[in-house]
Amino acid sequence: MTATSSRKTVILADMALLITAMLWGSGFGTTNWLLGFMSPLWLLSVRFLLTAGILYLLFHSRLSLLNKQDIILGCLLGALLAGTFVAHIIGLLFTTPGKQSFITGSYVVMVPILYALFYRKMPSPVATVGAVLATAGLLVMGFTPGMSFNLGDALSLLLALGCALHVLFVGNLSRRIDPAALTLLQMASASVILTVSASLIEPFPSFRAVPLKAWLGIFYVVLFVTVIPFLMQTIAQRYSPEVHAAVLLSLESPSGYAFAVLIGEELANAQVVLGGMIVFAGVVITELEAFILKRFVRPSNARINEDAPEQNSTRISNSKK
Repeated sequence: MTATSSRKTVILADMALLITAMLWGSGFGTTNWLLGFMSPLWLLSVRFLLTAGILYLLFHSRLSLLNKQDIILGCLLGALLAGTFVAHIIGLLFTTPGKQSFITGSYVVMVPILYALFYRKMPSPVATVGAVLATAGLLVMGFTPGMSFNLGDALSLLLALGCALHVLFVGNLSRRIDPAALTLLQMASASVILTVSASLIEPFPSFRAVPLKAWLGIFYVVLFVTVIPFLMQTIAQRYSPEVHAAVLLSLESPSGYAFAVLIGEELANAQVVLGGMIVFAGVVITELEAFILKRFVRPSNARINEDAPEQNSTRISNSKK
């Protein structure tokens, strides 16, 4: 791959991650509306069962490319994803959406910390600055005076950790496992866990009582908030460093707020707008990483440790030999 084609691939990956964040954000209002027709865990169960079914129809042949270890890792990734959704739902029983948003925003800055722990090297300093700014913006968006810490907040902190680990592991695994097969595995695994959780915690719903308009909303969430964005994330993270990806994906919250304002569910709020602008600044700095390093960093120091996903894959492969 030439330098030009490689650069184009990175740009396309970044665009895919930005679209992923916006699609996730577009699902907030629809999901909140759907909770009026179905209980939280059963809604997640239906969402992921349908997602897994669609992905299986499209990519079941890709499963033949996987070995036993790949299947186990893909299923564990799905378990992590399911755990984050369960922590999100149960956490909201004990805390407010604003507080959960405030605490969950810390996941962006957790990614460079976890990256340093897992790979034993520092990520790109520019991307780290972007991560700090994005986290600060998310915290500004979710801050509420007089906050206290309770069980729901502890679960929200686990949710943040789960989100950070998910970004980190998707980046790692997508470079060694077929992205479509990996997405299918994690959705299938998550659907099983969420269905079992729903069966244990919530009464079985009357699906016949769910109106057609709600099923259309579920179809939107399945296709445009789950199938497409999770597949795009997995493919894009093959070419985007983990911290870089986390910063781009942090646009999910500002996008969700913007969609809510556009459809009249929220009123424009100066605090949230300011937080969104700070997040956007973090994204811009991260996107200008190559220019900043070229302009302000000496050539001998210009090489970015983190911006070498292929090296991470090579290291894993060599460690298995």
